[in-house]
Amino acid sequence: MSSPPRIVDVAIGLSVLGWAIAGALSNHGNRPLAVLVATTLLHVIVAILFLVRRQAVASGSLRSCLFAAPAVLVGGWVFYLSPSQWSQAAQCLFIVGSGLAIVSLAILGRCFAVLPAIRGVVLRGPYALVRHPVYLGELIMVVACLVAAQPQWWHAAVLLVVIVAFVIRIAIEERLLMNESTYRSYCDDVRWRLVPMVW
Repeated sequence: MSSPPRIVDVAIGLSVLGWAIAGALSNHGNRPLAVLVATTLLHVIVAILFLVRRQAVASGSLRSCLFAAPAVLVGGWVFYLSPSQWSQAAQCLFIVGSGLAIVSLAILGRCFAVLPAIRGVVLRGPYALVRHPVYLGELIMVVACLVAAQPQWWHAAVLLVVIVAFVIRIAIEERLLMNESTYRSYCDDVRWRLVPMVW
């Protein structure tokens, strides 16, 4: 699949920025201030990265993008399941996850991609510990949303679906990225894909 024209990145970036501002002003769902600020900052950095990211050297096929897409959407879906009242523990967990995602995105910089693509390899910061720290941050945010929603038996099924979606996305992205010798060397140095000491 060819890389979209620059105008598409600009349009998406401005749309996400507008969404971030509108979400912050409306606070749909009356989420706690800490959660609102963290979510807004995450959306703002994603918007900025769409505006400044470099052209892809190679992009995944339409099929690979379709298989990776659910992992892009599940976090937002779980967030909207969360209630307006959050415990302090859930808020702290959400801040840790969003903080990790924001820092990782800032370090990723112009190499940022939502769908499978090669835009360069980043080796520093949290990327020196796990290969996909943004996804780890998002996974922590999902857990925080489920904790906020007063854990129930079916939340385990939701978490399992989210984990499977991330595993599929990582496998698809890494299949493409392995075409780069720099990324293959990086994988030799950084063993863990998502969770240190686990996978």
